[in-house]
Amino acid sequence: MIAGQLRQQAVRTLTMLLGVLVATSGFLLLTGSVETSRLRVEDTANRNFRTAYDILVRPGDAISARERASASVRPNFMAGQFGGISTRQWKTVTGISGVEVSAPIAMLGYSQVTPRTDVDITGQVDRSADRQLLRVRTTWSGDRGLSRAEDPGYTYVYVTKHPLIAPRMKRLPGEDSYELLHEYWDGGKKLDIPWDVCGGPTRPLLEKQERGRPLALCPLEEQGESDDRTTARGRDRLVVFRLNPDGTFTGTGSKEVDRPKTASRARVQLDWPMSMLVAAVDPVQEARLAGLDGATVSGRYFRDGEQPVVRKKSLTAAEVVTPLLVAADPQTDEQLTARVDRLGGGAARLPGMKADRAAASLPALPARPAAEVRREAGTVYRESVVRGDDSFAVDLNTLIQTGPVSYGPGPAPLRPVPSTDGAAAWRDWNSGGGPAPSWFVHDTGFRPMTSMGRTSDAGVWNFPSRIGAFDPAKLTGAAGQAAAPLETYQPAHAAGADAASRRRLGDRSWLPDNNPAGYLATPPQVLTPLSSLTYLLAPDDPQAAAPISAVRVRVAGVTGMDDASRERIRRVAEQIAVRTGLTVDITAGASPAPRDVRVAAGEFGRPELSISEYWTVKGVAVALVHAVDRKSVLLFALVLVVCALFLVNAVSASVRTRRRELAVLSCVGWPGRRLAALVLGEVGLIALAAGVLGAAAAFPLGALCGLDVSAARALTAVPLVVGLALAAGAGPAVRAGRAHPSQALHPPVHAGRRARRRRSVAGMAASNVVRVPSRSLLGVLALAFGVAAVTMLAAVMWAFHGSAQGTLLGDAVSVSVRGVDVAAGILTAALGAFALADVVYLNLRERDAELAALCATGWSDGELTRLIATEGALLGLAGSVLGAGAGLAATGVFVGTVTGEVAAAAAAVAGCGLLLAVAVSLVPARLVRDAPLAALLSQE
Repeated sequence: MIAGQLRQQAVRTLTMLLGVLVATSGFLLLTGSVETSRLRVEDTANRNFRTAYDILVRPGDAISARERASASVRPNFMAGQFGGISTRQWKTVTGISGVEVSAPIAMLGYSQVTPRTDVDITGQVDRSADRQLLRVRTTWSGDRGLSRAEDPGYTYVYVTKHPLIAPRMKRLPGEDSYELLHEYWDGGKKLDIPWDVCGGPTRPLLEKQERGRPLALCPLEEQGESDDRTTARGRDRLVVFRLNPDGTFTGTGSKEVDRPKTASRARVQLDWPMSMLVAAVDPVQEARLAGLDGATVSGRYFRDGEQPVVRKKSLTAAEVVTPLLVAADPQTDEQLTARVDRLGGGAARLPGMKADRAAASLPALPARPAAEVRREAGTVYRESVVRGDDSFAVDLNTLIQTGPVSYGPGPAPLRPVPSTDGAAAWRDWNSGGGPAPSWFVHDTGFRPMTSMGRTSDAGVWNFPSRIGAFDPAKLTGAAGQAAAPLETYQPAHAAGADAASRRRLGDRSWLPDNNPAGYLATPPQVLTPLSSLTYLLAPDDPQAAAPISAVRVRVAGVTGMDDASRERIRRVAEQIAVRTGLTVDITAGASPAPRDVRVAAGEFGRPELSISEYWTVKGVAVALVHAVDRKSVLLFALVLVVCALFLVNAVSASVRTRRRELAVLSCVGWPGRRLAALVLGEVGLIALAAGVLGAAAAFPLGALCGLDVSAARALTAVPLVVGLALAAGAGPAVRAGRAHPSQALHPPVHAGRRARRRRSVAGMAASNVVRVPSRSLLGVLALAFGVAAVTMLAAVMWAFHGSAQGTLLGDAVSVSVRGVDVAAGILTAALGAFALADVVYLNLRERDAELAALCATGWSDGELTRLIATEGALLGLAGSVLGAGAGLAATGVFVGTVTGEVAAAAAAVAGCGLLLAVAVSLVPARLVRDAPLAALLSQE
């Protein structure tokens, strides 16, 4: 009998079959998309869960208030962390069970290296002149050309045809070094030249005059304790060449006077002061952690147990040769422009002129531009490293340390607070002579600077021995979505955060210059073994007792972000904190996140910049997977609810359309339980057939959408759909069995009230919608849940893209999740729209004679269609508004906040839901218009 009833009610059977088929396929595709999303998220997070190390150990006071509040760490944070962990504490960390690698790093401070670049002035020399003066002016530029600093110190080049006499040097026995003597010899005769011939203790070149009298060519910079290389007076220099009769040039090319060379061209060597951060590492642990040995691109890596070579000079003094590994690139943005001028007059008066008088008179000479050359810092640096120039020497006897950046109060963007005069620290560092620092030390600084004590005060003289160079790009963890969070050697850079800043930077990254007090800080670029700390830190240095700045720990047995691996990391971190009392951060699962920073204008032309730099947010991978798991639960619940609503509506409609038939069966003696069984049997058979067809259709649809629909899930869906259909049909079936036959013959409307005249199509539509409120409510709820699904997915994906946590890893996850989830959400909304269309169709079928009467009285097809479309629009409006509101509420619970952009997205989804409701209502309108008018009127 059930089969016969299904054949007799072919249209209703087909409708239910199609509805359950869509529900089954939608359920399988949605669960497949959720599973695919979860697997993709776990795979992406798992691949980027671990970089070079799992735990970061820092001194107890290392965490700032901002870091504690935001759980994020600014890039190259260790550039301002000097010491705080003792060697004993590091060894305690190394001995904890489960520690695979324990790599310490001791930040020591900034040293200055001075590679040199040549400026060929051969073409600017007047070979007919007996004596002549040229001047080289230098302009430094940085910040992508936004900062331009005119160096007040000039290089004066004196070219003479007269013989030159240099002071003597004495080679020390058994050593590759010389003692500089204040002795001058000419033709085997020792000259009597006083020490203060230039007004201070200097060793100048002598020029023989026409009658053989030697006169001093005094250096221009100040000498002795009064020397200050941060001022114009301390940066002037004199370079001397002799133009030989054969056309060659003899000279050093620099301000030095010892060991001149003869060459066919006159090349002036300009110092390029560069500040480099020095750090001490354990060579074995660093190689295991970061692959530093494999990143060595020239020279060699540290040997096992390599230590400085100590040469004692006396009981209280020693020379220490310290092995160094230097970065192959300076990782800075700086350029030099050198302009060569010919000076008129004054050359003949320079021999014998005191330094003070010469420095005062030379700037007043008339000048005529002659040539211009440009150089780039990276090129000069790399050439010096490759050539192994002697000028590329790292001063390890005095270092400068910087503090962390301070930020002003208030919300984003962050505003770093400018610091005091950074040049004061360089004056302390440079007191008593030495190379001039970068002129950018006078630029706006954001880090406090301190000049540390001299090791020479304790009788230790450090001499650098550069053994090789390493490339930071070849280190472990230099790539990936996690972008090496908290990476020790990560280059400092930042992008423009707004259109104006990006335009000023030329759509390039903002890089640091050679001012250690600048906002951006370079990573460690000079490395030495930990064994060098004994000689690099003065005894009274506060860092001497606890020299290590951080310890990076890799935990054994960690394979990914599974529970067992996370527990191993947690247990080791807890042991480190308990046994050392240090600050311990779990870095596994961290990912960089952009932070907007407003940097104040500089002193040399750089305007205020809005930049975006990546701070490291801790624990992003774990938070992402937990968030996606919650999303999966919500999506499963939504698809089940939508399926249940559709089935309740479909079964209720079947019972209502057969009320006369069921009433007759009741009158002939069928009991209520048999009537309920008949209804449930029909529902169960339709659900079984639809479930099998839906499961079969899910495989090609899943392949088309790129989803993995497993056979096990498809087989599980069939009994689930049958059970859900039976549960949904239980209520209508019970009502069918309990209804009195006379009640079953009544129309399915409320009791009549006093008629109200409807004067508009909208009024008639509203009246028709509320005729059977329970059915209309089912249609509204079905569409509402579909709209809620799309709203929540759109809002969640928006939240992931904006804050999930606004990280590189979160962006990668949202890109891989968004497509399948939105497709499944749209399918859920389509199922709700199908249920609403079924509600509209049933409403029309029960009023078909009434609609036929309207047509008979002169209503056109257009007016009838407008009435039906208005009914669909009213149902769609209620469902869309309710669904969008529910979606926003779920988003607030899921993400934690509802922004204006998310609310706008919800409004757009609601609008689409309304249009969809109107569109699907046109299908039953067309079916009603095609029905025969006479047959419908005869039913009345």
